[in-house]
Amino acid sequence: MDSKNIYIACNAMMRKAEWEQLKDDNEWQFVGKGQDFLLAEVQKRVNEFFSGEQLFFVLDRHGSKEIAKETAAEEVKNSLKKKTITLCEKDFRKFMTFHYIGVVRQGVFSS
Repeated sequence: MDSKNIYIACNAMMRKAEWEQLKDDNEWQFVGKGQDFLLAEVQKRVNEFFSGEQLFFVLDRHGSKEIAKETAAEEVKNSLKKKTITLCEKDFRKFMTFHYIGVVRQGVFSS
């Protein structure tokens, strides 16, 4: 699947996602940014949340691609500058969205 279609499909399906609520009715959790990015914690969270070995890395219409799950946290860290990044399963059912201010939320498609 090419970058444009990954981006379009992910954003269409993500609109129907139910985001996991954490404490205080908040769906966002701090993961840091730049040198303070919690690389090991993020990779652990990715490994636990996603079942497939390949994920879609969704940046924009030109920068979206398929990546190995084992490199997901490093890819996010390297690209998390002034954009929002979404990781999603290849069936577009699970999403993990990273905001450039250093927070993440995760959710599942709900029809």
